[in-house]
Amino acid sequence: MSAQWRTPGRRRPSESFVVASYTQYTRPTAARVPFPAANRTLARRPFVLYCRVVKTPRVLAAAVPLMFLAAVTGCELFAPPSPTLLVTVVPDLSEIPYAAQIVCDGSAGWYTYLVNGETVGPTRESTLDVVVDAMDWSATVTWTNDSHSLTRTVYATGSNGRPRITGVRINGQSNLWQLDPMERTLLEPIVRYDGGWRLVSLDVTASASAWPFTVFYPPYESGVCHASWHGWVIENAGIVYPVYCSIDTTGLPYSPTGLDAGYPTSYYNTNKFADHASSTEEDLEIPAQTAKIAVTVEDDFGRLTSASFQVPVSACDFTWANKPQP
Repeated sequence: MSAQWRTPGRRRPSESFVVASYTQYTRPTAARVPFPAANRTLARRPFVLYCRVVKTPRVLAAAVPLMFLAAVTGCELFAPPSPTLLVTVVPDLSEIPYAAQIVCDGSAGWYTYLVNGETVGPTRESTLDVVVDAMDWSATVTWTNDSHSLTRTVYATGSNGRPRITGVRINGQSNLWQLDPMERTLLEPIVRYDGGWRLVSLDVTASASAWPFTVFYPPYESGVCHASWHGWVIENAGIVYPVYCSIDTTGLPYSPTGLDAGYPTSYYNTNKFADHASSTEEDLEIPAQTAKIAVTVEDDFGRLTSASFQVPVSACDFTWANKPQP
């Protein structure tokens, strides 16, 4: 918008006039316009201000930002859109192993698939049949053309149920639910599961015992949980001597009977439970208490499942002189 002095007259098509008039007393001088130069006396004359408003056409005003953007960005304003790549797995949830398909929704080009460490492609095919064989499964797709490259990773999940630990079998008997102090005892988890599983650990504690019971897996093999029992080796099982906890050693714990192959033995008192000993230090007085057997298993997908069960422990007075001999 611009404003200037203008003598009233014919208006230009692009002008609007705002007229403001007022009366003032002034002493005419040569510098005061619009009084005639001939009138040099004090006069009372109307004083009129005409303002010209220059209108800019609306179409031209709207085009200014676009012209500025074009000047800044150049030809990029009219460049084609960037390519996109959408990749999915159908279905992405089921009980593994299951058949599925990778589906790519993108522009024409070349596709390369990385599935289970193996590369398929480059190929023009935008779909690929696969087998989802892991609980947390993934694949990577790379799309390329003459000027672009895009990579996407897709995921699928197995819905297989976990193992169910329903109980613990004691000494191979389904109807026995009691632990007797210092008796060699076989513990076998009862697991319901369609796939493969293995025992990771057995932990046994008791309400009146200061330390957990020592668990043996004879014959000893590092990382293997099994137990020798009456000439048989029972997989996924362990041996305990209720209320027995081996004294600290630099290696494997002491077996109190020498019946646990691969473990050291001693015919001295190797039990930590000295707090239950009598005044003669020959007897071990075991009060009745409740033990907790904690079981952890691993399934064939590497998932860990745990459960615990409470079982009574009978009272007993144990005399070291009568300790079982091998």
